[in-house]
Amino acid sequence: MERLRELLERKFLNDRELLELEDSDYVLECRYTKPHNAHYNEYFVIVKDNDLIEEHLVYLKHR
Repeated sequence: MERLRELLERKFLNDRELLELEDSDYVLECRYTKPHNAHYNEYFVIVKDNDLIEEHLVYLKHR
């Protein structure tokens, strides 16, 4: 969970980090929502930690 929190706090992720986030057991959903701008795509992430459900937005940086 510590690594997941680190990724969510950074918000701007590269391809490998987004895959790592998606593979986490705590992530219920990770879906593409829209292109944020010419450099980033926006993803909506739902995380379950114990009984608490959290929603986050993260951005995938284009290379």
